[in-house]
Amino acid sequence: MPVVIERWRGSASGRSRAVALGQLGWVVANASDESKSLRQQVDSTLANLDARLGEIGSSRSQLLSVQVFLSSIKAKAQFDAAWERWIGPNPQDWPQRACVGVALSGGLLVEVVAVAVRSPAALTSE
Repeated sequence: MPVVIERWRGSASGRSRAVALGQLGWVVANASDESKSLRQQVDSTLANLDARLGEIGSSRSQLLSVQVFLSSIKAKAQFDAAWERWIGPNPQDWPQRACVGVALSGGLLVEVVAVAVRSPAALTSE
């Protein structure tokens, strides 16, 4: 039986914004406007994460693992406040999550990479 990998093309050449294999999907999200403040970029990134999860047939309650890349680890408390509002109060919806400080390109202040379970309806028939 052949392996079916689904890919959603990204805006940059050579990159996908999402990839899925069976019940698992991998997505990446960041802000679309690098000139915005950290708060605005975080809000935009989380909205884009919602959109990417929807594209693969998943949602934030189906997240398994999230990696957060911040241009400054000093921004972690600000990110955490927005994250807690976004992810909600139910511990059953909380994924494993890690934040790291890294050099990001241009004016990008945050990027998020996530793994999620897809709904059965989203699965490609083989």
